[in-house]
Amino acid sequence: MKRKVIKQANQAYTITLPIDWVRRNNVDKNRELEVTEEEKTLIIKNDRDVQSSSANLKVEDLDKRNLTRHITALYAKGIDEINIESKKDITSDLSWGLSNTIGYALLCKKNDIFQIKDIGGTNYSNLDEIFKRVFQMVLAFYESAINDVFGEQKETLEGLQQRDREINKFCLFLQRAINKMSYPNQIKGRALFTYSFEIERIGDEVTRFWRANIKHKIKKTNDIKKLAEKSLESLGEAFELYYQFNSKKNEDLYSTREKIREESMKIKNNDKYAIRLVRHVVKISEDAADLSHLTLMINL
Repeated sequence: MKRKVIKQANQAYTITLPIDWVRRNNVDKNRELEVTEEEKTLIIKNDRDVQSSSANLKVEDLDKRNLTRHITALYAKGIDEINIESKKDITSDLSWGLSNTIGYALLCKKNDIFQIKDIGGTNYSNLDEIFKRVFQMVLAFYESAINDVFGEQKETLEGLQQRDREINKFCLFLQRAINKMSYPNQIKGRALFTYSFEIERIGDEVTRFWRANIKHKIKKTNDIKKLAEKSLESLGEAFELYYQFNSKKNEDLYSTREKIREESMKIKNNDKYAIRLVRHVVKISEDAADLSHLTLMINL
């Protein structure tokens, strides 16, 4: 749509806002809007009230796991209300699926429709803080894994599953926040969403590393421990690079990755499970280094 530019007496230039957009976003005369410059483009954004959205699902043939996948996908997409149609009583399955989200709740069942709604009232505007907290959670998760794997080895499969669900829950929350904010810079928004996905993948790799040790009680050497600690260092470097971007930190991250590659090749162990542990450690460092590509996209 085109809007006419109006010159004001004080030499300022104004344009009118489309009335439908104003109404959808509850904009009044006292509201401040964010205006972003992108070369020849001006992006006007309302950060406060995010428009709600809804979706409908028919789930007759979905088991609990697939039902959960559908719910979490809509959650990450930014949907605020889901109306699920099912002739069966799926209350128990829904409760399990909703425990993977923050803010979603089963409000009511009317006829064959189960209504899920976001009742959290969350403000997603502080995206950087949400991003920072999720990354720190993954860092702490990996540190706890290393301490347990090379320490008292007290964690159980059930306890690890709960830890993993918490990490995934907050990664989903980050993805939802990015989509809800409709980031004004589209390239940065896509890069941020990809970044959130990669952080979740690193969390999954930490889970595999920890689970392998719980299941097989692997005999580990001090060399493997040092390699894991170096891998944790590389993940910390990726975090620092995102928040304190400079070329030197970028080089340090790749240097750490190369050292981990070299050291992993020197480890001699005939235990196939110990070798699997090493592979998880190396994969985490590889993924941490790959994050730098997204960091460069965001900052350059």
